[in-house]
Amino acid sequence: MRALILSVSTGGGHGKAAEAIQEAILAHEPHSEIQIIDTIKYISPFLDKLVVGTYLKSIQHYPAFFKFLYKHSDEDGHFVKSSNLGTDYLTNKLYPTIVDFEPDILIATHAFTAQILSTLRKKFQWHKPSLVVMTDYASHAFWVHRNVDAYVVSNEDMIDELHLRGRAKEMIFPYGIPVSQNFFQTKERAEILADYNLKDHRKIITLMGGSLGLGNITEILNEVLALEMGAQILVLTGQNQDLYEKVLSLQQHCDPCLQPLHYCNEMHNILKVTDLLITKPGGLTITESFITGTPLAIYSAIPGHEVQNADYLFRHGLAINLGTGENCGPLIQKALQDEDSLQKMRKKSLENAKPKAADDIYHLALQLIQEKKNQGFAKHVDL
Repeated sequence: MRALILSVSTGGGHGKAAEAIQEAILAHEPHSEIQIIDTIKYISPFLDKLVVGTYLKSIQHYPAFFKFLYKHSDEDGHFVKSSNLGTDYLTNKLYPTIVDFEPDILIATHAFTAQILSTLRKKFQWHKPSLVVMTDYASHAFWVHRNVDAYVVSNEDMIDELHLRGRAKEMIFPYGIPVSQNFFQTKERAEILADYNLKDHRKIITLMGGSLGLGNITEILNEVLALEMGAQILVLTGQNQDLYEKVLSLQQHCDPCLQPLHYCNEMHNILKVTDLLITKPGGLTITESFITGTPLAIYSAIPGHEVQNADYLFRHGLAINLGTGENCGPLIQKALQDEDSLQKMRKKSLENAKPKAADDIYHLALQLIQEKKNQGFAKHVDL
C-alpha cells in the first residue's frame, strides 16, 4: 500500500494518530510506502509558525476568543468558507508532492487537512480514495466536508452528529482514535512501580495538562497535597519547563512520592498503575485512559473541542468533573476512598475502549482502495 497521511502539529494527538496508522499498515504490509506530512510546516515553516503559533497562543492566553471562533465557525460556516482561500493555497502547493508520490489513499488526521482532501477532489478531480480520521469525541464543521469517501470517528454518538451535517451513515465508521501498538506492550506492575519509586499499598494519582502542560495544575496539586491521605503523585509537565521547576520546588518540601516528569513515551505504563488520572480532556488522552481502564477526573477543558470531549465523558458517566480545579480536593479524596466507584469507573472505561482502531483503519483503507479500483474497472468495461 502507498499511503500519504496529512497532519498538522497543533498538539500531540494528530501526529500520534498518523504514526499509529502508519505502524498498522506496515504491520500488515511491511513493504508498504507510507509518508506522513506535517502539512503546513512542509509547505511553509513561516506559515506554520504563524498559523500553529497563533492557535497555540490563543488557547493559552485568549481562551474567550478561541471559544468565540470555535463556536461561530461551527454554527454558521462563515469561517470555513473564508478558510477556503488558505486551503486552496495549501492544496496548490501540496498537489505536486501528492502526484509525485502516487498514493493509493490519502488520509487526514487534522481538520485543516480534511478540507485539503475535499479541495483536491473538487479542484483537481483527484480520484484516489480519501479518509478522514477524527481525533476528538465530537464533531465540528472544519472536519466535515463533501468529496471525502469515509470518516473514522471516536464513538457511536458521532454517527448521528455527522449525519446531521450531511454525511451518509454508511461512510461513518466508529472505530476509535488509533494508538501505537507500543501502548499495549506494558511492563509488569512491580517493575513499573520500581521505575517510578512508587509503593504498591498507596494510591497513585497522575496529574497532567497535555503536551503543553496547560491548566491549573499547580492549584490542583496543592489541593491534593493538602489532603494528607498519603497519595503518590506523578505530575507530567509536558513542554512546560516553568511548571516542571515549580513541581520540583514543591517536591523538596513534601513527600518524595511527588514526582515531576517531562512529557514522556511511557504513558501506557504510567496509566497501568494510576488509580486516578487528573487531566484536560484531549482526545488521545481519553482514548489511552479507556484502553488502560484508568478512572478520569477532568479539569480546565479548552473552550471548543475539549469542552465537547468533556461533555461526552460527563454525559456517559466516564469522568469526574473538577471544573477549573478550584477547591477540588474533597472530590478527589472522595473518589480515591470509594474503591467500589473506582472499580466501576475502570470497568466503564474498558467498555468504551477501542484498542483495535489502527488495525480497523488499515482494513478500511484497504477496502476503500479496492472499491475505487473496482469502480475504475467497471467504467473501463462500460467503455
